[in-house]
Amino acid sequence: TVKRALKTSRHRLAERLPVVYVTHDQTEALTMSDRVAVFDDGRIQQLAPPDELYEQPCNSFVAQFIGENNTLLGTVEAIQDGLAQVRLASGTIIEAVAVNSGAPGEATLISIRPERVDVEPQDQTGSRIEAEVLEFIYMGDVYRTRLRVAGNDNFIVKSRNSAQQRRHAPGERIMIGWQTADCRALDMPN
Repeated sequence: TVKRALKTSRHRLAERLPVVYVTHDQTEALTMSDRVAVFDDGRIQQLAPPDELYEQPCNSFVAQFIGENNTLLGTVEAIQDGLAQVRLASGTIIEAVAVNSGAPGEATLISIRPERVDVEPQDQTGSRIEAEVLEFIYMGDVYRTRLRVAGNDNFIVKSRNSAQQRRHAPGERIMIGWQTADCRALDMPN
């Protein structure tokens, strides 16, 4: 009962007073916090609620530091209405939210989370690109597919395990896609 009283007291205290908690465990930081600060070289890169930090990273460091992330290299072709038209190494042009992408003609890093990518998308909006299956891994609740996409051999797709999900064989060519709002054009990493 003493342990329970202490735990309850700490919880009530944390509700009333700001608490700074330092951790390198991303899951812990995202689940315990109202706001998370990501530091690099002693400087705050982004301070935001956990969902914003994960879904809307402000730069390539945060995108790559928090959670799993797919990246593609490209060149900004144009920026209009907050969206960047980006030409990938394969020549494909995709659209992404222009966050920290630089000007037309400059290199940019495209960021997209593995769970935001659809395999054989039925929706015609957003970006679509051809990919080659390199590995298909059954993980119980999800399938993890490693693809070659526009020169990146470690492009990951996480798909929910469902009766409709087809297992893809290595060497198979498939179409993948995502919504523009889920894709971000960021600065090139240092």
